[in-house]
This record gives sequence, structure tokens and C-alpha cells, in this order.
Amino acid sequence: MLRNGVRLVFLLFLRLSMPLLLGSSGSAAAQEFERIVIDGDFPGAYQVEVADVNGDKKPDVIAVGGGTCAWYENPSWKKRIVSDGKQTPGIISSATADFDGDGKAEIAIAFEFAMNEPKRGKLLLARQGSRIDDPWKMVPLATVGSIHRLRWGDFDRDNRPDLVVASLFGPLAKPPAYRDQAPLSVIRDLDRNAGTPLALEKVTSRPVMHAIDVVDLFRDGRSWILTADDLGASLIGWEKKSGAEPTAGWQAPVPLTVADADAPLAKRGASEIHIGRMADGQVLLATIEPWHGNKVAVYLSAIQKTADGQQSLGGFSGRRVIDDTLADGHALWVADVDRDGDDEVFAGHRGKEHRVSMYDFDRARNEWTKVVLDRDIAAQDLRGGDVDGDGLPDIVAVGGSTHNVILYRKKP
Repeated sequence: MLRNGVRLVFLLFLRLSMPLLLGSSGSAAAQEFERIVIDGDFPGAYQVEVADVNGDKKPDVIAVGGGTCAWYENPSWKKRIVSDGKQTPGIISSATADFDGDGKAEIAIAFEFAMNEPKRGKLLLARQGSRIDDPWKMVPLATVGSIHRLRWGDFDRDNRPDLVVASLFGPLAKPPAYRDQAPLSVIRDLDRNAGTPLALEKVTSRPVMHAIDVVDLFRDGRSWILTADDLGASLIGWEKKSGAEPTAGWQAPVPLTVADADAPLAKRGASEIHIGRMADGQVLLATIEPWHGNKVAVYLSAIQKTADGQQSLGGFSGRRVIDDTLADGHALWVADVDRDGDDEVFAGHRGKEHRVSMYDFDRARNEWTKVVLDRDIAAQDLRGGDVDGDGLPDIVAVGGSTHNVILYRKKP
């Protein structure tokens, strides 16, 4: 009896331990990823990037939140502080690129964001010192109310980075509808020596513009802007026109998705947005809907050629909600981590039962399969890049209330 009792206790312990041994989802698919804690103590972590900071050709990780911008050196993940709460209070976004061509990255930082004070917001450019552990120099750039997202791109194909600056709200916006529209601007001419903006070009304005993405949509070196806002998802390009004013080159936003007109303001449209590709050549559009929403949705569009040989999208259709169980959805990324030609969708939320999940398209069944990768992160943001140099994209997430920066690496 004693021997059988011990055996029963052991089996019960093993059964209770299996979810921990198998990973947060308990599935075989989740076991294909290695979970690496880059930082387990980053209070208020809000955004993450993957970019080469020190010029050694290895993608590093940059995280912001709680007033702090920090970068982690690949592969040791040694943490170095770029800015602290005294320099960048209310930090909300960063965009990292080698702006001046010296082999070391600069970091554009958006800070002094306040949810219900839409006239507040500042932008600066952080420059590295001569040595890796030297303090960074903070160069003020502009005051931008409700500043919320930053991205680098190259719209005029001059091989110089252009900085996209997006606000969440307009200056007169008030809860709960936040009716005043938020400006979207681009700095296309930054002085390489001083880092001073020569022009802050207004591109458009959108209501409750929560997220943007900047992509080389047709892989021809020309950047496009994607917005996720109260109207849905839209696409904006820049076209050079001889003798035109600088802002004349910005095209009108092209709607990619349409918001539910019956839904109340600030509770419709899209909240996060990314573009990917499928094995059959179609463009994949992934969104979280609505603002801080519960749904992960995907759309597909073919690429067409116009009469003059230019590429264009055929129009997104066939909306498919692949998950409607998010609570305060706030993180999204797309990447082909299994080399099947179809980009997987990665999404996370920060509310109840927070997690990061992967959605893999099963072409034979024509359906998306969900795999929970991590339940121990209140996901605020997701980004990717080939961090370990194995030719496969890796995924990095940050958790706000869980205070962590996590790398998910697909095992060989």
C-alpha cells in the first residue's frame, strides 16, 4: 500500500508538473521555441526593437518603458542605459537606425506622452559617445503633442533614413471618443551633423491613430506607411513631383480595411498592423481590432502591375478573425519562422490571462492554427529579426506588468 501510495503521489506530481515541463501552452509546437529571458526586471516595459546598435553586424535589442530606454548587446544581452526617467519621462516609443552613417546607430525617442494631456509630447535624437559605455548625448528635435509611434523609412529612395512621427490623438481630443484627429508627419531632411530637423512634413491626420508600420511593400527600396486607427487600416506612399512643394508628394491614404460604422468612436477600426507575405505571393495584412481590441484578423491581397509597369495591391479581402479571445490586445508581428513560405502571425495581449501566441497557416486545411508560446508575459509589443544568425527570424516581446523582455528562438 505504501509503495502504491508513493507511486500515485509521484504520478500526480508528474501530471501537475507537465505544463511547466512542456512550456506555457503544453503543446509540441510550443516546444519548438526556446524562451530566453533577456531582462526579468524592466518595470513598465512598453516597446521593443531589434536593430544593430554598436555596429558589429549583430542585431541587438532595444526596449523602452518606465522612463527608460535601454539596449541589450547581442549575444551576452548586457544591459546598457540610453536614457533614464529624468531625461525621458513618459517615454513611449523609439526608432533605431544608423542615421549619420558612422557605423553606430542613433535612437529617436518619443517621450512626455500623457494619455489625457494630448498637447504634451517631445522628440529627441540620442547619439552614442565615442566608447560603448559613454553616456549618450540627447539632442532635442521637436515638440509633438500626443507623440506615440516612431519609425524609420526611405520614401524618396535617397538612401537616407526618414523619420515617421505619429501622434495618438489630436491636441483637442478628450475621452471617451477622442474626436480630434491625430497628425502623422515625416522628417525627410535631418542634418547629418547636428541632427536638427529641417522640415516636419504633415502627411495626413487620422482619428485615434494607435499604431503605424513602415514597410518596403514591393521590395524595391521604397517605403510605405501603414496606419491602424479608428477608420481601420490604410496605406500611404510618397511620390516625387518635379517642382512641387515638399508635402505635395504625399498621396492620400488608401483604405485597406473599413471600420464598423455602427461601433462607437475609439472602439472600432484597428489597433495594431503589420504586413507579411504568403507562399503563393499574396500580401498578408494582420491587425488587432478594434483599439486595444480582442480580435486578431488577417486579410489577403494579390500584387498587380499597372500599365506603366508599377506594382500595386489588388485590394484586401476575405477578412478572417483567427482569434477573438485577447484582452487588451497590444502586440503584433509577422514572420516566417518555419521556412514554409507563409508568414506566421504573432500576437499578444496585456489584460486578463495575458500571453503571446503564434498563428500558423495550414495550407492543406485552409485554416490558422493557434499555439500559445508564453503565458508569463503581459505583452505590450512584439518585434523580430534574425538575432542568432541562423537564417531564421526570432521574436522578441516585452511585458509591462510582468516587467520582462523575452526572446523566442525557433530551435534548429
